[in-house]
Formats: sequence, structure tokens, C-alpha cells
Amino acid sequence: MDSYEDNLAPPAEPEWWQATIRFPGDAGVSPEAAARLSAALTGRRFHFLRKDGGLRLRTDRPVDVLLDQLVADEMAAGWVGGIYEAETDAFGGPWGMAIAHAVFCADSPAALAETGSPDSRERCILLLSSMYRAAGLDPFEVGDVWAKIGDLRPPIDPPAEARRAAAITTMRRLMNADAAQRPHPEPGWVERVAAFEDAGRRLARLAKEGQLKRGLRAVLAHHAIFAFNRNNTPVAEQAATAWLGWQAAFGDTEPEAASTSRSAPVTPAFTRMETAISTTVDPTKLREAMVAKYIDSGHLRTPQVIDAFRTVERHMFIPDADVEAAYVDDAVPIKHDAGGEMISCISAPSIVATQLEQVGACPGHNVLEAGAATGYNAALLGHLVAPTGRVWTIDVDTDLVATACTHLQAAGAGNVTAVLGDGAAGLPEHAPFDRIQFTVGVGDIPTTVLDQLVPDGRLVIPMRIRGSISRSFAFERDGDIWKTVSCEMATFVPLRKGICDDLYTRVQIAGEGDVHLETFSEQRVDREAMRMILDTPARPVYTGVKFRQGDPWQWVYLWLACVLPNGLSRMPGRRAGFTPHFAWGSMAALDGDTLAYLTIREGEDTQGRFWAIGVIGHGPRAAVLAEQVATAIEEWDRTYGNQAPAPGFRMATGDSRDQLKAADPRFIIDKPASRLVVDWP
Repeated sequence: MDSYEDNLAPPAEPEWWQATIRFPGDAGVSPEAAARLSAALTGRRFHFLRKDGGLRLRTDRPVDVLLDQLVADEMAAGWVGGIYEAETDAFGGPWGMAIAHAVFCADSPAALAETGSPDSRERCILLLSSMYRAAGLDPFEVGDVWAKIGDLRPPIDPPAEARRAAAITTMRRLMNADAAQRPHPEPGWVERVAAFEDAGRRLARLAKEGQLKRGLRAVLAHHAIFAFNRNNTPVAEQAATAWLGWQAAFGDTEPEAASTSRSAPVTPAFTRMETAISTTVDPTKLREAMVAKYIDSGHLRTPQVIDAFRTVERHMFIPDADVEAAYVDDAVPIKHDAGGEMISCISAPSIVATQLEQVGACPGHNVLEAGAATGYNAALLGHLVAPTGRVWTIDVDTDLVATACTHLQAAGAGNVTAVLGDGAAGLPEHAPFDRIQFTVGVGDIPTTVLDQLVPDGRLVIPMRIRGSISRSFAFERDGDIWKTVSCEMATFVPLRKGICDDLYTRVQIAGEGDVHLETFSEQRVDREAMRMILDTPARPVYTGVKFRQGDPWQWVYLWLACVLPNGLSRMPGRRAGFTPHFAWGSMAALDGDTLAYLTIREGEDTQGRFWAIGVIGHGPRAAVLAEQVATAIEEWDRTYGNQAPAPGFRMATGDSRDQLKAADPRFIIDKPASRLVVDWP
């Protein structure tokens, strides 16, 4: 028997320690940062709330050191402490609050770790429905809970009649499913379901004994709002879900009773709900907020590009995504290959802004874009060159070209034309161009397009240097060679199906976890050996190089890409024993059957906290390669370091390549069609 039935005081709550964590651009916690934070909090009792683009974290003991490390790793922008004020009355009083804390803490680790994963809304519906049934609600009482949730969310317009029945049917199936029987659940799912069921039963007992200060259904609705927040379900989707829940209980369609019995459970199906519900979210306000954010961050600088971002409606170019999601700073995949690898996307708006500032398109310009995708970037270019300029955007896939044409026509971009073809070959029939922009990555300069530029034209192109290290270069002619007028760190989906393909081979590391390695054709690497590389003994080497909060990593990456024979490769993922320098993974040096990845260890000196760079080697020559990488990092720190000005870049093709010299030949990057020189100051 629970103690509250004897009218005893509720159990003592810990003095929750609270911190509000900010993230870059106030764009919310990234999946990588969320996974890192969730893993670091293992063994602690904690819960959280997503608020104003950040997290309000509550833990049973301080985690200030952990949060400082998150900031140092550039996974968070900063944090401040605060006082936790529990919504005790909203959750029904002290006993109800104690139950709420129990379910918060049971749900928070998985909800945080799953940030960015698909089907979070559907998982949340399954968990909440388990709570409602455990509380003994009949189908109409459940419908009333959804109605109360809807009252707390923006009004919506119903979906089109043709899609309404399918959406309600899917919602009803999720509401009636036995969540514990979900096929192929994540570890801990059954325990998570049990926590929601236990909360429902305990709340029902409190209501029966008159110990709740609010009605049971009102308390359950409040639980739903918090659960949706933890699971990162946008407010608009919450409103749509509430409408569907009410319809499933009270709508005109044939009801399928949500029994409170656990007999004959329905197997849950994770089909995305066809809500197709428009909300009162104003895209203009979302777009204005996006523009203001990127002005503050420096991604948007010139009045012309700012005006284009304000005018072109991004959400119209990704109609399958939420209006709110269209204005989040994240790429939206639009096509995958047979193996599930993303091969086309609409870039994150901050990346789009960065490249458009590099392009510098002006009214009257004739512009070529390689990589049409959805047509969004081309529409922005069209706005910049209007009224007399012209934009041609080219892609290799018929379906992408057709989609881009549809979007551009709907947006009224009459000066933009999408065509089928190889971006690396350009469009000589419409040349010369004042600007050529690649929104796909390349491994070398497509020399054909250089001849399609006017003499004072500009080429903006994301090019790999070695391995995974890539930058978006803005090149202009300087006699027979090319110099950068702008250079930004950026990685794009690679060019494919053409004369300048840049395909990489993904090597999945065997064993537990999800670690994988990016490898490219120019790298000398034994890919079969790499599959088992983390099963070989680790050989760590630590340098004396210290990074402090806010120090960028891009320049040491560039240095290593130049001085190491195989450059650097991205090595994302997590697994026991793998200790990368960032939560998302690490950068690794490759040498045949041997690998060495970057790591860090924390320390403190008279200047404050620092993170010393280390290298962990695996494979037959692990110690040798780790020492080679560590020595290169120490050389970078002595001769350049983060306090020096940014390097410059020169590029040449054909016979002009021999004109490019460097005092240190390590900083001459020869490719089949071009030579790139890095000029360190």
C-alpha cells in the first residue's frame, strides 16, 4: 500500500539543482549534444524542459563541471544556474508532484538521447495512452483529456476530408496499442512504459482518496504537455495530435473503443500520422525570427541577401515538412540512395546564408547553380539578380528537377529555370556567367565551368581538401591563377553521376555501438581492417596543446589535412571504450591498416580550465601513427595556433599549376585537375 493512502506526508524531494543551457544560435539542443548530455548524466536522477531554444535541466546534484565541458566542446553556447520552481498545484499537489517527478526522471534520459530521431510524437502517444488506460479512463474520458490538451494549444483547421479518415485511424490505432508489445523497441522501452503506467495507477488512487488538488483528467493533460515537450514535439504537432485524439473518441467515424483492459492488445504501428493540418503558426513571423537570428550571428550581413531571406518563403520549398521545421537551422533530407545514405537535401538556412554572402549576386547577373535540390537556393538567387538577371539551376536527377520546377513556379520565380544535366559540365549554351555556385561538394575543380565565367566572375564551390576536410571557397581570377575572396568551413552532399563525382565509402565499425568511418578514393586505407580497428589495443599519446572555451578546431583540422598523407576522416558514433574529442565522434588519421583519432582530457591551470589534445592509435602501427599526429598538432601550435590570422588559398588548373609555389611543399595539394596552395600567415 502506498503511504499516501495512510495520509502520510509525501516522500522528501531532493533539492533539485537547475541550470538553463543555451545552444549555438538558440536553435535548441542538437542530436549530438543531446546524446552527449544524456550519456554523461547516466546514473543521475534528472529531468528537463525544452524552453526558448535551450534546456532547463534539473538534477539531484550539481553538474556544473559537466556543463562547462559541454561548452568547451562547442556543443553548448553557455549555461546559467537558477532556482527550480515545481508546478506543484498544476500536477495535483505534493503527492501528484512526487509522481510527476518519478515519470519525468524515467522518461528524460531516453527522450533527451532520442532528440532528432523520427517517430518521437508516436512514441509519446503510446506512452501517454498507457498512462490513461492505467488510470482507468474510458474512451470518452480519454477524449476529454485530448480536448483539454487542445485547449492549451493553438487552434487548427481540420485536414482535408480525403486525408482525415486515414489520420484518425492511425491515431486510434496508437491510442489502443499495447505499448509494451512494440516490435524492436529501444533498450529500456518496457521500463519506460511501466513508469507511465505506474504514474497513471497512482494518480487514479490519489483521485479516489481525494488527495488531488485538480481533476485527474486535468493533471493527465498537464503530463501530456510536459511529455510532448521532452520528446521535442512542436506545439503545432501537439495541437494536431490533440485534435486527432478528440476525433478518435468523439468523431463521426466508427469508434474503436479504447478498452481499459490489457487483453487482446493491438500491435503498435509506427506509420507517421497523416495530419495535414494547417495551424495558426505564421510563416512570416517564423521567417522574420530566422532572419533576425542570422543577422545577430553574422550569417546574414548584406541588405540584399537579408531582403532575399525575408521574401522567399522557405517552407514552400519543403512542403512535406512542418512549417516550423522549415525554419529550424538544420538540413532537410529529400532523397536517399538504396542503402539509406542521404544524396540530396535542402541545406540548413545558416549554410545557405553563408554561401549566398560568398556569391555576391547582383541585379542583372547571369548565374549558374549546380545542385537544384528543391529550388530554394535558386529562388533566393533569382530574387538577388532580379529584375533583369537570370538563374539556371541544374541537377542530375529527373525527379529533383521536376520538383524544383514545381516549387519555383509556385513561388513565382519566373527568372529561374531548372534543367537536367551534370553540374560539373556547366551549361555552355547559356554562358558566360557572372557567378557559378555549387551547392554540392566536389573533390576537385570542374575545369569546364571555369571557362564559362566572365573575366571578373566568381566561382563559389565547396571542395574537399583531403579526407573529410572541406571548405566553401569563393574564387576570383588573379591573372592565370585564382585567389579566394572568401573561405568558410562547410561540408555538402557530394557531386555524383557526372564528370567530377566525389563519392566516399562508409566503413561501419564492427561490434557494439554505431561508429563508422568516412573514407575517400584518394586515401590509402585498408577498409576491411578498419571494420575491426577498435577491437585492437589502444595506444594513447597526449600533447601539450591546450584548447580553451571558444577556441575553434577548424585550423588544426586544416593543418592536419595538409601535413598527414591521408588527411583526416570523420569518425562519428558512440561505443564503449571509444573516447572521441566531441560527442558526435572524432576526426581520425588513416594509414593503411592503422588509425589514430583525436581525444581530449580536462585540466586546469592559472588561466582556468583547458582541454589537452590527445591521440589514440589502433592497429599494427598504432603508437607510431599516434605519435606522428601528436607531433603535427604540436608543430601547428608552435608555428601557427588559434591566435594567428586565417590562412589564404590560391588555386590553378592546367599549365598554370606550375606557377603555384609554397615554401613548405606539404601545403601544396595536388589533385587530378587542379592545385591548391594553403598560405599560412
